Amino acid sequence: MAGGAHLVINNKMSAVYNAIMLKLTPQQVANVAKLSDQTLRHWRHVLPPLAGLNGYTPCFAPGDALALLVVRHLVKAMGISVSTLAAASTGLFSLCRSTSWPQLADRHLLIHVERGEVSLLTREPDIDAPAILVPMRPFAEQLQAAWANSFPAEEQLSLQFPATIVQRTNRAASA
Repeated sequence: MAGGAHLVINNKMSAVYNAIMLKLTPQQVANVAKLSDQTLRHWRHVLPPLAGLNGYTPCFAPGDALALLVVRHLVKAMGISVSTLAAASTGLFSLCRSTSWPQLADRHLLIHVERGEVSLLTREPDIDAPAILVPMRPFAEQLQAAWANSFPAEEQLSLQFPATIVQRTNRAASA
């Protein structure tokens, strides 16, 4: 395969690995982000960072799944329309794609919806306009759990020995 090698992670997840990063299929990223196929399809039209990610081939980065979990929460739990988040999604996806999960898990994002800005907080924010403070730990933990659940359970398998015939020798007769 040009540009990458096909990698089977386990019987539930396959991906394309290139020299840069792991890529997930639309079905896999929808499953991890707890989105229906129709919702993901709609969001790909509305959110600029997802605009060129089409088809059934692996094209989503793990950071995309993390960003989608955040967007899903803002839409479903907080009632913000996905089109309202479109401008801020560029910064959100950029941060999630370029920052490791462990580093993000211990941080907070500040989303200025009206300005279309997202920033990774390094100190107490100086806020002069309404903004959304997003602790990233719950989303990183959801992503970690989804990733872990994609692997088969580690069960101890019984050893399978073939049946064999054992000849019994009579020691008394040979002595």
